[in-house]
Amino acid sequence: MKKLIFDGGMGTCLQAKGLAGDPVEMNLTHGAEIIDIHRQYLAAGADVITANTFGAYVSKYPNAEKMIEAAIGHARTAGAKTVALDMGPTGKMMEPFGDMTPEEAEAEFSASAQAGKKYGADMILIETFFCLYELEAAVKAVKVTGLPVVATMTFDKKGRTTMGVSLSAMVELLAELGVDALGMNCGLGPDVYKDLLPDLLKATTLPVLVQPNAGLPESIDGKTVYTTTPADFAKVMAEINAGGCTHLGGCCGTTPAHISAMVTACGLK
Repeated sequence: MKKLIFDGGMGTCLQAKGLAGDPVEMNLTHGAEIIDIHRQYLAAGADVITANTFGAYVSKYPNAEKMIEAAIGHARTAGAKTVALDMGPTGKMMEPFGDMTPEEAEAEFSASAQAGKKYGADMILIETFFCLYELEAAVKAVKVTGLPVVATMTFDKKGRTTMGVSLSAMVELLAELGVDALGMNCGLGPDVYKDLLPDLLKATTLPVLVQPNAGLPESIDGKTVYTTTPADFAKVMAEINAGGCTHLGGCCGTTPAHISAMVTACGLK
């Protein structure tokens, strides 16, 4: 199987351009900047460009479909051959922990997924989930599109999400639902996922995607800063690559420089 290189953080790069505010809304106001970031990731060696659609749901944005259309358009304008619709949690709590029903969750995810397919996404990336019930609702909703589905959750050092979901529980659910790949993203830095990778690979035969943060964020002069350098990030990602990970990328705090260094360290381009 061809190893795929996913891109890295979007919010980090927008902040570096001096832009503050909601990244999803910027699809309609700062398209040129988003296109430039996508182009930088392509130049860094990314095979998959993630559309700037994380959290683009109708319950929050009445014009979510227009935002999704614009976001996918920006990725295409940048030259991306493979565009992933990015879908995160809704921000609401699912039953039995909250008030959102599975039917309500699936309707939310379905609307965005159908918009993604309508405007030309090549795959759907479901990422940064903590709750197994919400993950299940998301995957069921997006599978109807017929697009390839990659799903990842965020784990701590013990291999648990903040809601106690284990690696094995995630694997069991996602295998049953028929995703095309699964994995780990966000959370801590690559060292944590390097340590968790052997257990994940033992639990599944599906392709595995790992997209860590650039370490833990720090507040410096009132700004959130990720201090893991591209070189340090790349060193650990090379170990993750050598450990059998199928697909690689970055999450919060990572930049085109991190992805470029990772690609070089792994000898993938």
